[in-house]
Amino acid sequence: MLKIKFVFIYLGLILLSTVALVNCSGDNIITPAPVDSSDFRYPFKDGSRWNYTITLSASDIQPDSILYYFNNYPLVTNGTATILYDTMINSVVTKCFLDEFTFNGTLRKNRFYYINNDTSLILFARRQQGPPTGILPLKKIKNILSDPGNDYSNNVYKNELEFLGDSLYSTLKYPMSSGTEWSYIINGNTTTKKYSGFENVIVPAGTISCMKEIVTYSYSPTGIYYNYYSKFGLMKTYFLLNNFSVSTPTNPDGIGTVDLTQEVVVTSFNIPSD
Repeated sequence: MLKIKFVFIYLGLILLSTVALVNCSGDNIITPAPVDSSDFRYPFKDGSRWNYTITLSASDIQPDSILYYFNNYPLVTNGTATILYDTMINSVVTKCFLDEFTFNGTLRKNRFYYINNDTSLILFARRQQGPPTGILPLKKIKNILSDPGNDYSNNVYKNELEFLGDSLYSTLKYPMSSGTEWSYIINGNTTTKKYSGFENVIVPAGTISCMKEIVTYSYSPTGIYYNYYSKFGLMKTYFLLNNFSVSTPTNPDGIGTVDLTQEVVVTSFNIPSD
């Protein structure tokens, strides 16, 4: 059975850096200027809902003898993220996000608990039915509730929660201004995030101005990771791993290489009005 040493990173980018639109004459190309909406915060209204598709693709597979391992690619997963309600955890008011998706024929329901203050969006806790995740959490951090002995689908974990507050473990930093950069260390690995500027992103609902976030991981220095955030939430994510080593139990040192690309696309969304 194939065993690919691979880390899924979910929360993301878009491969498109700008969007070109053609005017009615068909002669000139017009590139709409992205709107600087750096004063926005991540949507936090109960009933907000995002439908999404995750596509994992493989290309430049070397040598040809391992092509059959990837006959079922691209792998496509559909899911929905919904904001449910406020809930108190360790005397802290958090917002519960439900992330539902089907993986390998199994419906998974994961809950993530966020805080959205004036300076940061923070993942405070989670209860997870099992890997992998869908579009959430917006970024994983280590202040989570965990108890392997509990039923992931029915129980909130019982362990005491470590609350990091407004720290470098923030998922997002406010205001979302170009050039803002921060880093944090989890389990000896450094993650660095930087806002590079607003760009137009195409989703089925239209063209949306998003802040492009570039993410680098010390354990994957050659990987390309981008996230695109808007006032309507996370619209797209993208990552690319070049020359990723493929191994099997009998050949742990590798039998070839592959380029792996994962893209999350929000296909539709609804943010309730005030």
